[in-house]
Amino acid sequence: MIDNSNKSGIYRWVNKITKNTYVGSAIDLSNRLNKYYHKSELNKKNARPIIQALFKYGHDNFILEILEYCDKSILLEREQYYLDKLKPEYNILKFAYSMLGYKHTASSIEKLKSRKVSPEHKLLISLTHKNKIVSDETRAKLSAAIADFRRKNPLSEEKLMNIKKKSIEREGVQVSVLNTQTNEVKEFTNKTEAGKFLGVTRQAITNSIIRNAPIKGIYQISKKDH
Repeated sequence: MIDNSNKSGIYRWVNKITKNTYVGSAIDLSNRLNKYYHKSELNKKNARPIIQALFKYGHDNFILEILEYCDKSILLEREQYYLDKLKPEYNILKFAYSMLGYKHTASSIEKLKSRKVSPEHKLLISLTHKNKIVSDETRAKLSAAIADFRRKNPLSEEKLMNIKKKSIEREGVQVSVLNTQTNEVKEFTNKTEAGKFLGVTRQAITNSIIRNAPIKGIYQISKKDH
């Protein structure tokens, strides 16, 4: 086998019997391809289709090709090019390093339901692994997928309230803004909202409270008692 150490690029597995294929990419091809021969990979439960096929048919019934070597900065773009062009049957992910198009099994769906990770977060995690560069095109596809998901899965009023509550908890203390000229008092759930009202930053609100100094000469900021 050609020495692919420290070479990044796109590879393909071709099943000689079924003609089904798999396309993948790696920053270090040698390291990545060697994993396909590890027993720990081949014996995994719920392994990916390509791993299952290698275990079933054996490596001798597959052809391993290097489709191209490329700089890691364009790795995802080139992988996406081959995914679109070759439409490999063993690839369950139809976008490079994303969860788009993935169909979970019934058991994996139940596991995902118990995790406190949003679909958007899963997509972001999959696209931001260490050393994996995300192209503008891929980012656009991600944004479109997130927007489509939100349209099809609108948040209930209860969930929106919970999100707001958690946001308030993250932001910290609630504050009051006193207009010393009119004696009008406005209350805000957090410093950020107060800052938006006054046209200043959250940090400016914090500084005003610490120094007991009015903002813009007339707005006195204070913590709201719970």
